[in-house]
Amino acid sequence: MSENPTKQPATDGTEKIQAEESFTDRLTTSAGNLAEKAGDAWEKVSDKAEDTWEKLEDKAEELWDKAKNSELYADAKDKLEDLKDGAQKLWDKVVDRFDGNDEEKPKQA
Repeated sequence: MSENPTKQPATDGTEKIQAEESFTDRLTTSAGNLAEKAGDAWEKVSDKAEDTWEKLEDKAEELWDKAKNSELYADAKDKLEDLKDGAQKLWDKVVDRFDGNDEEKPKQA
């Protein structure tokens, strides 16, 4: 009984090879599509990250400038207070020199 009991056509292996090649082609195409989509997504994420980084740098620089200005203001205020104290001491010395003299005392500005 040489009949084919499953009633499937006899193959010489070519159909199997063609099916494997077709499967491989679909896999390669799918992998290529996935790689392209991944590349596109990476580019979008990279662009967004770059924009965010630039905004962060700008904000950090702005805050740094404010902090420096605040420190400079505090330093200037301290120096002004020192100058006021020095001027007051100098004024007091001038007034002390005129004490006891009949000359007119200078007026404080």
